[in-house]
Order: sequence, then C-alpha cells, then structure tokens
Amino acid sequence: MQGVYYIYAKMEGTLLKYICVSLVTAGGCIMLYSIITYLKSLASFKVQANEQGIFADWIYTACMFLMSFFFVAYIAVDVIFIIADTVSMANIIIAFVFVFGAIFVYTMIMMLKRMSTTISKKTSEIIKALINAVEAKDQYTRGHSVHVANVTKLIYKYLPETTKSKINMAKLMDAAILHDIGKIGIPDSVLNKPGKLTPEEQHLIEQHPILGKKILESTSYQSVGEIVYCHHERIDGNGYFKIEANKIPLESKIIAIADTFSALCTDRIYRPKKSYEDAVRIIKEIAGTQLDAEIVEVFCSIPKKEFENIL
Repeated sequence: MQGVYYIYAKMEGTLLKYICVSLVTAGGCIMLYSIITYLKSLASFKVQANEQGIFADWIYTACMFLMSFFFVAYIAVDVIFIIADTVSMANIIIAFVFVFGAIFVYTMIMMLKRMSTTISKKTSEIIKALINAVEAKDQYTRGHSVHVANVTKLIYKYLPETTKSKINMAKLMDAAILHDIGKIGIPDSVLNKPGKLTPEEQHLIEQHPILGKKILESTSYQSVGEIVYCHHERIDGNGYFKIEANKIPLESKIIAIADTFSALCTDRIYRPKKSYEDAVRIIKEIAGTQLDAEIVEVFCSIPKKEFENIL
C-alpha cells in the first residue's frame, strides 16, 4: 500500500512539476514576444516622443531593462522547477502568477501599440485636412504637397548613408507635406493672380514660410517649423529671408529641390508645366546658386522611371 501511495505521490509531483514548467515556459514565451513587439512598434516612436517631451530616453531604456530582467527571471524559475525533485501547490500558484504577469505585460503593450496607431492615423487625417484646406485655395497646386513629399522621400532613398545618418526621416517627411501650410494665410487674390505680382504681393507670398512656422509652433509639429521656415532659402544667400547656406537645415535643402521639381512639372496659372527633361535641366542650371549642388547631384542620379511612378 505504501508503494502505491509513493508511486501516486511521485506521479502527482511530476504532474505538478510539468504544469509549473509549462506555465512558466508559456509566460517566458509571451514575455519574449512582448519584448520583440516593443522593439518593433513602440520603440519606433521614441524619437518623436522624445522631441515632443512626452518621454525621455531613460524611460524607454528602463522599460527594456525591466522586461529583459523579467524574461531572465522566467528562465531562472523554469530551471529551478526542472531540477527540483518535487513541487507543491504553492509552486503552481507562483507559476500562474508568472504566466498572468506576462499576459498583462503583453496586453498593455498591445493596447499602447493600438493607441499609437490610432493617434498616428488621426494625426495623418488632420494633416490631410490642413493640406486640403491650403490647396483648396489654389486649383493649380492641388496635390502639390503630396507630390513634394513623395519626391522628398525618393531623394532621401538615394542619399549616401553618411548623409542619411544626419537626417530624421520622420521630421523630413512631416516638413515636406507641411511645407506650404503657411499659404492658408495668403489672400486667394494673390495666390491665384494670373499676371505678374506687384512687389507688395510678392512680399505677401514670401511670408508663407514664416506663417507656416508660426502655425506649427503651437502644435506637436513645432520641431519641423524651422525646416518649413527655410524651404525657400537659397544656397547663395538670396532666399526669402537671406539665410546663409550653412544655416539652412539639410532637410530644407532637400525639400527645396523637391518643391522646385514639383512646381516645374505642374501647370501653373502663369505658365504650362515643363517636361521631365526640361525640369531636370533647369534644376541643374540653378545648382550651387539656388539649390544645394550635392543634393542636386543625388537627385539627377535617380532613374526617370522612379519619378514617373509618383507624377
């Protein structure tokens, strides 16, 4: 009888041991997946959140450290259960705590990921509405902001890695789509004037970059305000606000080329659109004076078929 009881107790202990190991292993897998999800999704918002003062670097580092620490703890507890001769019901409770803890972490990360995606989507919709409001004022520039953003993205794609490392792509793309936001404050009569502008009207047009910067200063896009402000500056210092070449943000220099190309390839109230070849020729001619020569060289190296896909 004692032998039977011993065997039963042994089987019960082994079963409990397998249950504990299975639960903790499952919890460890969930925690590992949570860490991977964190790195792929939430960490991608690190730069933007840090710029806007939402989170500091140490918070992301702390989150990563804590999750990694608990993952190691799962492995350690698993090993303890594996080498243990027997386990008790108390150990089962501990194992359940570990697995539910991992589920809680995963659930929170997925909730934050969904919230971030929703916020990002709503932000994109707001930007689209603002751009539509600007372009509704001028039928000849409809689609211009999106086209500039697409050309900007294309130029960025072909930049040398050393140059890319100096650029925050998210800021670059935000500035590209928002570069003309200041035109919302320019009278329609000036934007849509078919003839030559008077000096006063030209002065009004030249105010749209600073208006854009002011509009963005009170939003979460204030970090791109300076890029928007400088997108009509020239390398020779004769731009709208006479800013020296070495003080013009690199992002503004890229957007200036994309903006020029888009304008040349679009019908305007005062002239018909240029062909791709003519637009590239003109851009080459003003390289080093109006536009940055090095970035123009990169622009000219992009195959024509790439532009045809976004025209």
